[in-house]
Amino acid sequence: MSSARNMIEIVTAVWKVMPRWTRWMTGVFVVLWLGWSYLFQERHGGASVIVMSVMDRPVSYASVNGNMGGNTDAFDGWNEGGKTAGPYSISGDTVTIDWLLSTTGEQYDKQGLRPEKHTITLPMPKRTKGQNDFCVFFLPDNKPLIRWAKSCGIEMNSTIKSYRTRG
Repeated sequence: MSSARNMIEIVTAVWKVMPRWTRWMTGVFVVLWLGWSYLFQERHGGASVIVMSVMDRPVSYASVNGNMGGNTDAFDGWNEGGKTAGPYSISGDTVTIDWLLSTTGEQYDKQGLRPEKHTITLPMPKRTKGQNDFCVFFLPDNKPLIRWAKSCGIEMNSTIKSYRTRG
């Protein structure tokens, strides 16, 4: 016999032995507990890591607390990237972001730029119900801006708009 079947038989035997008023109280308690956990208990599932950038250099990889995110091309004046990876469990009081700032062929050959590894630890932003995207947005000074969002593309659009140079 399986352990699940054994457990069901034990619970059924206990239920049959219980007095009627105890069954009612148990049923009411279970219904109230399920209702409370559905309505009031904070629960967050996995989150997608969305990486965007308005830097003139590509980001080859970005990771959030060891969970790999996407990569982005160099900002072309319009397209900020937006690669997605996950879902992952992202939690804690702080978030550590590792990324490799890469180069385009021209930057490597003509400007002499080389790939650079970076790491930063930031306080974890507040997450509310329904926010399932963890946005990592690289600003031109090679600093990441992080936040929880329902949709990174929509919620970061006003910030991205200020960097767009072609329309």
